[in-house]
Amino acid sequence: MAPGDRDYSTISPSAKALLIMKSETTIPFAREAAELIWGAEGVVRARASMNEEPLADLRRLHFEDRYRSVDALLEDEKATRILEIAGGLSFRGLALASTRSEISYLDTDLPEIAGIKADLVAKLHPGALAGSLRVEPLDALDAVALSRAAASLPPGPLAIVNEGLLMYLGPEEKARLAASIRQTLLARGGSWVTADVYVRREVPSGFRSERAQQFFEKHRVEENKFAHWDEAESFFTRAGFSIRRRLSPSSDPRHIRESWVLDPARA
Repeated sequence: MAPGDRDYSTISPSAKALLIMKSETTIPFAREAAELIWGAEGVVRARASMNEEPLADLRRLHFEDRYRSVDALLEDEKATRILEIAGGLSFRGLALASTRSEISYLDTDLPEIAGIKADLVAKLHPGALAGSLRVEPLDALDAVALSRAAASLPPGPLAIVNEGLLMYLGPEEKARLAASIRQTLLARGGSWVTADVYVRREVPSGFRSERAQQFFEKHRVEENKFAHWDEAESFFTRAGFSIRRRLSPSSDPRHIRESWVLDPARA
C-alpha cells in the first residue's frame, strides 16, 4: 500500500465487472475466465443485467478498443520484456506467452487480484507456455518494488504497460508513478505504453447506471482525467517523457481516450 490511508483495494471490484463485459468480446481468455469465476449460467445472468444499462454496446466497444490498442503498440514496439502494472483480470500476458517463445511477461496487481489471476492462469493454461509468464503482487506506486520487478525480467529493453489505472490516481499519485517509471526505464531502457490518456467530457444525464455513477464519484474518476490534450502532453513532458506515438481510436475530435508510447528523456 502506498503511504497514506487510501485503500486502493476498493478499486478491485471494477476488474471483475469489466471481465463480465469483456466476456462478450473477442479479447483472449475473457469468456473462459469469467465462466471459471461465476459459471456459464452466472455469466449469462450478469451479462443480461449489464446489457440493460445505458449504452452497454458502446462501453463494450470502448474497452475492447482500449485492450487492442495496447496489443497493437506492443507489436509495433517489438516488445518481448513486458511489465504490466495494475493488470486487473486481463490476460494479455497469457495470450502472448502461450504462443511466443521470446516473451517474458510479468503481470502485476494488488495482492487480491494478483492471487485470483494466478489461480485463473493455472486453470486457463495448465500446460507449459511457449514463453515466460509470472503473475505477482505489486503496488505500482511503490518505486522500490517497481524497480525490483523490472530488474527481475531478463536483460533487454522493457515495455511498462498499463490499462485502466491513471484515472484512479490524483495528480500527485500520477506524478509519483511517472517518476518511478521514468527512473526504471532510464536504468533499464525501453518505453511506457499507456492506454490511459483520458480527457474530460461532459457526461449526459442517464449515460451511466446509478451503480456506475456512484463508483465514478467515489474514486473521482472524472476529476482524475486530464482537462484536455494539451494538459496531458504537459503532464508527461514535465514528468520527463517524450511522446513518441499517439494512437487514437477515432478521427472524431470529441474522442475521450488515446494510447501513447512514452520514452524517458534524459536530463
